[in-house]
Order: sequence, then C-alpha cells, then structure tokens
Amino acid sequence: MEKLKSIIKDFCKENLKKDYDWYHWKIKNDYLPHGIQLLDESRVFRNLSLKEQLHSKWSQSDIKTKGELIEYYIVRWGGIRGNKKETLDIYKTNSAQELINRGVNGVSSWSKALVLHDSNKYAIFDSRVSCSLNYLQIINDSKNKILFPILSSQNREITIANKNLKLISRDWKKLGYNEFYNFYLELLSATANELSTNISTIEMLLFAKATAIIDNI
Repeated sequence: MEKLKSIIKDFCKENLKKDYDWYHWKIKNDYLPHGIQLLDESRVFRNLSLKEQLHSKWSQSDIKTKGELIEYYIVRWGGIRGNKKETLDIYKTNSAQELINRGVNGVSSWSKALVLHDSNKYAIFDSRVSCSLNYLQIINDSKNKILFPILSSQNREITIANKNLKLISRDWKKLGYNEFYNFYLELLSATANELSTNISTIEMLLFAKATAIIDNI
C-alpha cells in the first residue's frame, strides 16, 4: 500500500491546482431534490457541496425520502439508468456494510449510494477511477501491482484501455471480492490526510484524469 499511496499522493500534488479547472462535468440544474441549492462556484466545489447537502438531507430523512435522494444521485446525477427496480431498491435500503459486501457487483451504483450515507467516509468507485488506479501503477513502474476491478464503460478509450489491461495484469495481485473497496477507501483517506484535502476531491481527480493518464502510456 505504501508504494501505491506514494504514487497517488505525487499524482495529486501535481494535479490538484487551486483553480480546479481539471473537472468539466456539469450538474444538471433542471432538478435538484428536496430544496438543495448550489452556489455559482467551480464544478468541483458544486459537486462537493451537492454531496454534503445530499448526505445532510439523507441523514435527517425518513426511509421514503432517503430512497428518493439515493435514486436521484444514481440515476439523474450519475446517469445510470440500467438498474432494475428491485436492484435500485436494494441500493436505497441496504446498510453501508451490506452494500460493500456486494463486492464488484453494481459498485458504480452502490458506491454512489454510500456517498449519501457519509460523504466524508465513502467515495464513488467506477470504471474511470479504477482505470486511473491501475494505469498509474503502470506509468510509475510499480513492482508489486494491485489490480483494481476492471469495470465496463461507455467511454471508448476506457474500454480499449481495459482490454489491454486484462492482457497485461494476469500476474498482478488481486484483492478479494469485497476487499477492494475498503482498500480503496484506505488509500484515499491516507492520501487526503497527507495533503489536507478530502477523499471526494481525490476521487473526482482520478475520475477526471482517467483518459489523460491512459494517454501517458
């Protein structure tokens, strides 16, 4: 973990610029649930504020409202519309540990739900984040590489990179079915503490820089 933590820390120190111009994804303002309001700030800070407000609303709400907030974050904000109703109901109602125990299955969705449980403790894990974590180890020629789950993506460049990764990662260390997410959180938390930031900002940087990282190979 120490080598990988060092790789992530150096990457963040190089790329976490004060103007936060590296994040280009907008929040759709046509609908913000339950009175949430966002200031006219950078897209990074708008997303951080959204996570904090969703968590605050979720923690004070009844079961029905909690489900509505989680559905908003997965479906409308996250753009994941392929979940069956019964699967989405699991993401709405299961405890944090129950969701983590699901392992790789649906992680791009259930990790979004976890952000509402606690935005300072849990972070999103999706195909772009996974690709960044894997390819940063290649770029830095890490000797003992750890393979994060290779997830399907709608992005063509990520998809091609993942196909290549499947071929070259056969001798990498593979974490247990439901171990990778806790390891990911430990990695983010340790890095955030050293850089006096938060895990969400690091996650967003890994997400935003995925294709740039691939292009460095």
